[in-house]
Amino acid sequence: MSTTKGKARIVTRGSALALWQANFVADQMKDNGHECELNIVKTQGDRVQDRFLHEMGGKGLFVRELEEALAADKADLAVHSLKDLPAKIPHGFTLAAILKRHIPNDVIIFNSKTNHMAKLPADGMINREQFKKLGKITIATASLRRQSLLRGLKTGIELVAVRGNVDTRIRKLEESNWDALILAGASIERLGLTGVPHKMIDLEWFTPCAAQGALAIETTETSPYRDIVAKLKDPRTYACATLERKVLEFLGGDCTMPFGAYFVWDEKANKTTARAVVLDYEGDEVRVELSFNEKPEKLDVDAAAKKVIAALETAGVSAIMKKLESEPPSMGEIN
Repeated sequence: MSTTKGKARIVTRGSALALWQANFVADQMKDNGHECELNIVKTQGDRVQDRFLHEMGGKGLFVRELEEALAADKADLAVHSLKDLPAKIPHGFTLAAILKRHIPNDVIIFNSKTNHMAKLPADGMINREQFKKLGKITIATASLRRQSLLRGLKTGIELVAVRGNVDTRIRKLEESNWDALILAGASIERLGLTGVPHKMIDLEWFTPCAAQGALAIETTETSPYRDIVAKLKDPRTYACATLERKVLEFLGGDCTMPFGAYFVWDEKANKTTARAVVLDYEGDEVRVELSFNEKPEKLDVDAAAKKVIAALETAGVSAIMKKLESEPPSMGEIN
């Protein structure tokens, strides 16, 4: 039985990004008087790189071995990119804390051999119309959400599938004839790769997946570290990420659903803005934006998520959901 005596054992994947995230949590734990040590494991998602995640059971492939370590008392805490967790946490586990959100946007990273950056405004994010002006370029991403959003431009963008750690994907981009690669902006921020030629993508169009940019610390429900970790929770991020994940849960969504959701408190307008988009595999979409007068922390999670679902239903999401009953299209070979 684990106690809080000695060092807290953090189980993590071994990629540069995962290790950054685990050490980030370890530093916060140390600031609160608790030393940590890392326990590195390789998940099935790490071991199998020649198949798509949706073919193997989804994002949970990056999680299962970490939860097994918690259950077997081989670790006390598991650190995750919250976007990689299934919408429902298995019985016996809990998200003891969700930390302050990093960049929620996706970014487009350009091959240094191209001149596409010169075609874009020097400042600000790239929006839908500016993206369309890039024309028929080749973009690497294995995300069904990102692929559907790009197909929706109807500009003949060629999509190629790529998997691997962040540094591996960037290396593959530079070694290829691809024009660009799309990644989560938080990964660039965390790894300090801001010198890589890239542009942030406007999230009013390129809506991120639920909880993108947020880190979560998972424990067992009976862990003596549960209350200690809870002190690291950022209430605003916890509320927004939970709301986004609840919309996905109510939709019955999984990793095969091209879906995005983003809740944010608008300080100037004094309201919470909620955005959600559901796409089919060809890029047709249903998109809604709602406002709530309460701050995210004050919203009833189920009630607010149901309002978003109702708005999606009014906008015709059932037709999109019907199309999603078919198998996802072939993405070709994984690079």
